[in-house]
Amino acid sequence: MSPTLHANLLSVFGWVIRGSFMAGILVLLVLIVQFLLKNKLESRWRYLIWLPVAIRLLLPWAPESSLSLYNILSLEAIAPGIHQKTQDPSVLKDAGGAGEAAVHSDLTNSESNGTLEVLASSYESGTVQKSALWWNKIKQLGFSNGLMLVWLAGVLFLAAKTVYDQIRLKQALRAGRSIDTPFLSAVFQETKQLFGLKRKVRFVASERIPGPAVVGFHEPAVVISPSLLVTLQKDQLQYILAHEFAHIKRRDVAVNWVIHMILILHWFNPLIWIAVHKARQDQEIACDACALDRMRPQQKNAYGQTIIHVLEHLSVSHYQPGLAGLSATHKEMKRRLIMIKHFNKKSYRVSILGLGMILALGSVTLVNAKESGAESASQKPSAQSQQNTKAAVDKEDDIVYPEGNIDRELYKKELEKARKKAETAAKALTPEEKKYIEDEENRVKELSKKTGDMYVLYHKYKDLNSGVDLSYRGGLEEFSTYEDYLKRASALEGSILKQPANLPEGYKFSKARIEGPTEGKFVDEVRAEGKKSGKPIYAKKIDWKEAATIRIEYTNGKNTLAISKYMLDSEGSKKQGFFEDDFPAHIYPKYVFWHEGGFEYSISTTWDMSKDKKIEILKTAVKK
Repeated sequence: MSPTLHANLLSVFGWVIRGSFMAGILVLLVLIVQFLLKNKLESRWRYLIWLPVAIRLLLPWAPESSLSLYNILSLEAIAPGIHQKTQDPSVLKDAGGAGEAAVHSDLTNSESNGTLEVLASSYESGTVQKSALWWNKIKQLGFSNGLMLVWLAGVLFLAAKTVYDQIRLKQALRAGRSIDTPFLSAVFQETKQLFGLKRKVRFVASERIPGPAVVGFHEPAVVISPSLLVTLQKDQLQYILAHEFAHIKRRDVAVNWVIHMILILHWFNPLIWIAVHKARQDQEIACDACALDRMRPQQKNAYGQTIIHVLEHLSVSHYQPGLAGLSATHKEMKRRLIMIKHFNKKSYRVSILGLGMILALGSVTLVNAKESGAESASQKPSAQSQQNTKAAVDKEDDIVYPEGNIDRELYKKELEKARKKAETAAKALTPEEKKYIEDEENRVKELSKKTGDMYVLYHKYKDLNSGVDLSYRGGLEEFSTYEDYLKRASALEGSILKQPANLPEGYKFSKARIEGPTEGKFVDEVRAEGKKSGKPIYAKKIDWKEAATIRIEYTNGKNTLAISKYMLDSEGSKKQGFFEDDFPAHIYPKYVFWHEGGFEYSISTTWDMSKDKKIEILKTAVKK
């Protein structure tokens, strides 16, 4: 191995060691944050919170800051020997310089002798001297050399295995059969349109690929096994395809490749393996949330049942970089189903808490420790250079954090398009319109906060509102006492939920929630009134007299009993009477549903209770 190649490899190894150490600390922080905020952090943001870890591992350079966590927890302080031996190998450069000086000196002396024989002898002597000096330095770096060789062997092995796995995956995909039957193709295209995908996506049946899964990111293919396909009804197939199209929409295969490359470089760090495993789990749940965001609330239960049905047919895990599919272990299934049960479309769109956690973690971990000790002016970048660099990093963070898309180039293009649309729309506004929009949004926000009323806003320039022409303020009320809930619920029209007289012994009121409607005839009315007004933004108070959703929970400190009321759509209203879900009771709280009068009433428990007993409690809880 030449001195130059060895020096470059040692430099890369040093960068990997330092980055892995810093990312390991960040992994622990992320796990702690997820544990502390497990009931408050929405599914998408539990996944995006891993983004600073990936950025930390990919950063070739980072600015220094006194806020950096590594001022306290540094590799030099914890393992000074490793830190010193994995620094840039300037000693090798010194060795090379000494060797070259020796050769030059011997050549000069040889020329003074004036004979070719002495010249050859001196040159050979100088070369030997140079090699001896270099190998002496290598021996001094024996510890780091040994570690580097072990690391390099692991990298080469995993890289070779990845290539082998990809070859097999490509062969299996080519051996698959394209699904082109009219019925299945129609369901496929309908679901694809639901996600607004314009890319060409193949639909393939294959038993050799553990599907359902998405294979490839440049020309993706949705793969499903024929043995599973024959067991699916139309709705179940749509839910599975929705999950896979969510993977394509979110570019998860490309993300998985980035994650896999990181894992190959940092294979020796168990915390990185844990992070990758957890991130893949969170990716699946975030993908479920993406799919649910494009469904009606009433479809949540059927989607969850389909997840269970599919996972029962999966016998192996398919965590490969070229795949993104519907997968989970038995333990992970419970967490996914709980998310599906409590999914709320509003929570998927924005999370101040999630964004705040990412920014907070990034601000203390994506910057290096402040170097102590004086540096010469020639070694330090100028103040203007530091300012420009910081601005570039901040700008990069701003680009990555809002959507969490690791495929930065793609997201930059998408963000640039959105910015141009917003800028174009903003330029079209008059100063009066700009002020009117700002004043009206602040007015409605304060009114909603002060009175608790619900408002719907029509945006004439929807490009200024993320491409959506309607938004809502208020309409969600939460209660910590049964008296406060009952006082509010009693003022509403229609049926409400009351505390059942036959509640199990030891169970007490825990919390309740009442939500206003976000669908109905009033939506079209507000849209029409907003257009007619000609105003850049039009707000209207929604005097909802009947709750669209009510949920009450009771607990004995260990188990929970929940009773809910939901507004049904025309499709859901077709099924009437009492019926039970088919979720495994040991995995998911067992539900009994009661459809009547355009509403769905339900009861669920976290322990085993008979259907008849649940129906008795549910009947006494519904007050008409």
